[in-house]
Amino acid sequence: MKPETLTFHSIDVRAVVLKLRRPVVARIATIAEWPLILIDLKTEEGIVGRSYLEPYIVKSMHYLVPALRDLAAMLEGRTLAPAELYETARKSLHFVGYEGLAMIAVSGIDMAAWDALAKAAGMPLCTLLGG
Repeated sequence: MKPETLTFHSIDVRAVVLKLRRPVVARIATIAEWPLILIDLKTEEGIVGRSYLEPYIVKSMHYLVPALRDLAAMLEGRTLAPAELYETARKSLHFVGYEGLAMIAVSGIDMAAWDALAKAAGMPLCTLLGG
């Protein structure tokens, strides 16, 4: 299957909090749990691209998960072309700003889109990217 034939269908987003066996002690905080957001980007063709985000703070998942779902709803039915999807998602944030949590959400979808393309092409992502 050629990567350019993929169509964005939906995403599954799972917020997971891992309890650390040994807390990370930093100058500004002691971190006893590690938040992860697991993203599965599903295509109409059945390919699933995966990525994850590590938002550092558990509370930030309350903002990132809905943002990911909103971005995905906007991208449904579009051709899975990461550069164009990234630009469309980024432009949708014009009034919110192009940094912080908003761009973290965009990057999670971007990484999953690239993963789906690499799987469809049957090659490692680093090879698809030219490495």
